[in-house]
Amino acid sequence: MKLSNEEIEQFETDGFLIKRQLIDMALLNEIRNQVKNQLQLRLPPFELEAEVGYPKAPESIDSEGGSTIRRLLLAYSRDASFREWAKNKVVKNILQQLLQSEDVWLVQSHHNCIMTKQPNYSSKTGWHRDIRYWRFTHDLLINTWLAMGDEVNANGCLKILPGTHNSVLSEGMVDKDLFLNDQHPEAKQWLSKSIDVELASGDVLFFHAGLFHAANNNTTEQAKYSLVNSYHGADNQPLAESKSSQYEEILI
Repeated sequence: MKLSNEEIEQFETDGFLIKRQLIDMALLNEIRNQVKNQLQLRLPPFELEAEVGYPKAPESIDSEGGSTIRRLLLAYSRDASFREWAKNKVVKNILQQLLQSEDVWLVQSHHNCIMTKQPNYSSKTGWHRDIRYWRFTHDLLINTWLAMGDEVNANGCLKILPGTHNSVLSEGMVDKDLFLNDQHPEAKQWLSKSIDVELASGDVLFFHAGLFHAANNNTTEQAKYSLVNSYHGADNQPLAESKSSQYEEILI
C-alpha cells in the first residue's frame, strides 16, 4: 500500500494516521473469537484493572469487579491469528514508509497485548506518552491499534493530542508518574486540540509512541477490545539490560 505524500506529512506533523478497514474480516473474526475465549478462560499472563490504580478502576483485587482483566499480555505468543496480524504485509509496508526503514521489528516487551474496556469496571487513563518508560536508541516507535469493534467516546476510544510527539516538555508539565499536568498553561493549549479517535471494526490507528494520548472508561453495556502492537526500524534498538529488551524482538 503506497501512502500518499499527504498521509506521510500528516503522520510526521500530527503523529498519527488512520487506515480504514485494513484487515481481512475473516482474520478479524478469528482474532475476536480468540480474545473472547482467552478472556473467558482467563489465560495468563494478564493485567487486572485493580492493579493499575487508575480512576474508575476497582479499588482492590478483593473489591467488587476486582478480577476484571484490563490487558491480555504477550499477544504474539498466544495464538497464530495474533501472529498473522502482527506480521501483516500491508501493515509492514505502511510501517516501512513511516519509519523509513526496510527492516521493521515488532516489540514484544511493550504493548504486544489485547486492551479491553469492560462495562462497569474499566478504568480511565490519563494523558501520557508510551515512551515515558521505554528505553530505545531514540523515540521513533510506532504503535498499531486494531479496533475489533466500534470505538467511540462512550466506550473509551483513544484520545490524542496531535503534534505533541514533536513537543519539548516545559518544567512542571508532567507529574512524578509522567502523566500530563492538565493545569499547566501549555498543557491547556494542547488539551484544547484534543481529538477522539473514533474507529469502526477493522480500522487501524498508527500513532507515534511519543504522542500524548488518553482514554475514558467504558460507560456502555458492551466490552471493547483492541489489539495493540509496537514497531521500530533498523536504526532503533532496545537498550541492553533495560525492560525494553526483556523479550526477543521479531523481524517481520
